[in-house]
Parts: sequence; C-alpha cells; structure tokens
Amino acid sequence: MVYNQCMAKLIFPILFLTLLSCSKEERYSASQMWKMAQAKEPNIELVIIKDPARRILCENYHVDGCIKGSGKRIKVRLVELIAIEFESEKQARQAAKTYNQYYARNWFFDDVSGEPVLEDFVKDVFKASNPNLLK
Repeated sequence: MVYNQCMAKLIFPILFLTLLSCSKEERYSASQMWKMAQAKEPNIELVIIKDPARRILCENYHVDGCIKGSGKRIKVRLVELIAIEFESEKQARQAAKTYNQYYARNWFFDDVSGEPVLEDFVKDVFKASNPNLLK
C-alpha cells in the first residue's frame, strides 16, 4: 500500500507536466484578429467587396489549408491588405513563404510586403513574420 502511494505521488506530477507540454496549436479566431486590429488602429475598415473580381478565393492561392470564405480585404491607413485563415500555422507559413508575404499563427497576409505601413501593422499587432526574411 505504501508503494502504491509513493508511485501515485511520482506519477501524478509527471502526468501533469506531460499534459501541460502537449498544448494544442495556438490559433487566432477572426473575432480575435479584428479586436486586436481595432485596438491598435481604431479607424481600420473591413472592405465590402462589390466587384466579384476582387473577391478573396482560396482557388487563387495554390497552397493547402485555405479555409473557404475566410478571406477578407482590410483597409489600414488607406492601404489594403488581404487576410486569409488557414487550417494550421504550418499551412499559413507555407502560403507566406510561397508568396513572399507575412503570416501569424493560422493567418496569411497578402499584399503586405513592400508596403511599410502594412508591414509595420501586421508585425506590431499580430507579431507576424515573413518566413523568407528569417535567416
């Protein structure tokens, strides 16, 4: 009986630490992203797309994991960026790498590279990075 109590005292902390270290991938929901963006830039706008040619479609991106219907055009200080949700961070990172753009967690940001206002915004608000610039 004493042996079982000792084993229980040893196993419980190990099991607890193991469960803590097996965390799920961190993701941003669309509402989290919007709240974070508004907190930094109160005048941010979600662009209403009336022209079908300007819609954000997964089919236009040749990478896996794009979540259909998640693409948004967002205006930050008169400049637009595209934000698209992906199933995983790995897939968002691959999209960013493929298109030489930025990603944060499970989101890919297009039309950001080369636009200092947008680069600063996504890096500051979402801690986004361009995997092609990491060495």
